[in-house]
Amino acid sequence: MANDNTEPNMKRARESDTDYDCDYDDDYDDDDDSDIDMEGLEDRLSDLPDCILIHIMSFLTTKDVVCTSILSRRWKDLWKHVPSLVLRITDLKFLQMTRFNDAVSKFPLLRDGSVPLLNVDLHYLSSMRPDIQKSISEYAVMHNVERLKLHADRFLHLSPSVFSSQTLTSLHLSSRCRGFDLLPKTLNMGALTSLHLKNFVFCAPDNESLDPFSCCVKLKTLVLDNCSITNSKILFISNAKLVNLTIHSRKHTFGKEIVLSTPGLRSLSFSGVTAWQLSARNNLSFLKEVTIDFGRYVNFLDSARHEAAMTVCLQSASILINWLQVFANITSLTICSGTLKVLSLTPELLNTGSPGLDNLQLLIVKLKDRSALSRKRHRATDFKTTLVHTAVVDYLIRNSPFAEVK
Repeated sequence: MANDNTEPNMKRARESDTDYDCDYDDDYDDDDDSDIDMEGLEDRLSDLPDCILIHIMSFLTTKDVVCTSILSRRWKDLWKHVPSLVLRITDLKFLQMTRFNDAVSKFPLLRDGSVPLLNVDLHYLSSMRPDIQKSISEYAVMHNVERLKLHADRFLHLSPSVFSSQTLTSLHLSSRCRGFDLLPKTLNMGALTSLHLKNFVFCAPDNESLDPFSCCVKLKTLVLDNCSITNSKILFISNAKLVNLTIHSRKHTFGKEIVLSTPGLRSLSFSGVTAWQLSARNNLSFLKEVTIDFGRYVNFLDSARHEAAMTVCLQSASILINWLQVFANITSLTICSGTLKVLSLTPELLNTGSPGLDNLQLLIVKLKDRSALSRKRHRATDFKTTLVHTAVVDYLIRNSPFAEVK
């Protein structure tokens, strides 16, 4: 972005190491605040009121926001009023992680504490010390945070106040570690509308049932990515407002069950290799769209442990057929060709009557990526649904005279 004609101050702003004490020239002339020393060019940016400039800056990363402080006297303290904290370790270009931690720890001390911190988005890849993680998350809650997104390679160290915040509307927590972060038994966030959790464990004390979302009375979208439960076999998802539910898992959890009490649910998506039992406390009358992707099972079937993989797939096929009874009211079903392959392993189950999808109007079958097929030509015939999986397709649309297959 920079070039040889860049003005010195602007160039210094971009090259700043963003430790929240950018250099400032006390001899800077106030008269230059609203005049650009270029003939015939109007400085419209300086004519904007502070509130507009702050709003514009709220869409930038904190690195770029802080660097504006060296532009002029007017800009020196303007960044302190921006209601967001957005940091990417790739943006900061710190060679030493201690400087990154110092920069983050200075942020609450230097900004204007009377200004709400509405948006916090930290992608720090294990660079932030645990004590700083806790202090930043607590500071955000104390300053009425509405959107909180944290991503780390290791465990997240959060203030417990996050899970009882009454201002949070969107919460996205992602941990890339192989272990799991523990969550409290109940999430008490009355304003939350969107929740995304990756690599977390819900822990039930003394083998009690788990119902963590019942107090999130405004929750509409829930994403559980590779999450699990401990000390309990049943996860209750109870929420009257929930509209969209997405579950992705990479671990086999046979014997576990998800019980839905979500009368307003309209869309459900499941992908991965997990075979949860699924039941519902109500008839899910508003549930219209379901997506099921068992594509990963195809890799198991082609693995060296073919016999063990076959056993897993047979169990999953039986469970999936039971799922269909829960989806009786849906009008649209999307499945991958791998799901068809899993179901085709149990022809005796496919001949036991209707799956109960009497309202089904649209069946969408997603074929495996063509580039993958070109690399593994010997598998291509596995995904020719018109030849191999016709019986499965016929089974799914049985008693659904209006179903269209795509």
